[in-house]
Amino acid sequence: MKKYILGIIVIISVTLVSGCISNSDNDIDQPQTLTENGILIKYPGTWVSANSKNNETIVAVADPNSVDSSTSFGKVSVVIQKRTLNSSLKNSSSIEALFNQNYKNLFSNNTYNLIAEGNVTFGQYNALECIYTVDENGTVKQHRAIWIGNGNDVYVILCTAPENEFDSQSKNFDFIINSFKII
Repeated sequence: MKKYILGIIVIISVTLVSGCISNSDNDIDQPQTLTENGILIKYPGTWVSANSKNNETIVAVADPNSVDSSTSFGKVSVVIQKRTLNSSLKNSSSIEALFNQNYKNLFSNNTYNLIAEGNVTFGQYNALECIYTVDENGTVKQHRAIWIGNGNDVYVILCTAPENEFDSQSKNFDFIINSFKII
């Protein structure tokens, strides 16, 4: 009888544990790979390559289901910008100085609100992170910016979504950020 109960407990334990294990790539439907302008990213297969308003953008992807009909831009997107130290924002000579100057300027406008900022590590990269909201004509968007230094180059991965959709898009944003590689 004890062996029978022990066997049932083992089967239940294995079933419970196996339900908790998953491959993170399996959570994203048929990921796409984009290699452009010296970087590589993976993004959800349901997303598309996109355009950006910013001249420093080297890659942009967006959820086509989130396109704003008045602007033709995706409300849910990831834009990657490339900046060069000593030529951006008042000749800032370090990534920290560039980061601080950028957000000092943004947060001087009362439509921008800081949520969090700090240091992050993903893969082989140490980076700076800033999470904030901005009210654009009555629509509040949340942004997560990851700043990565590489020599004199600074890459900014900017994840954007309406504030009420941001958490549900975090899985997609994390997938893209974690796939980022400078090649």
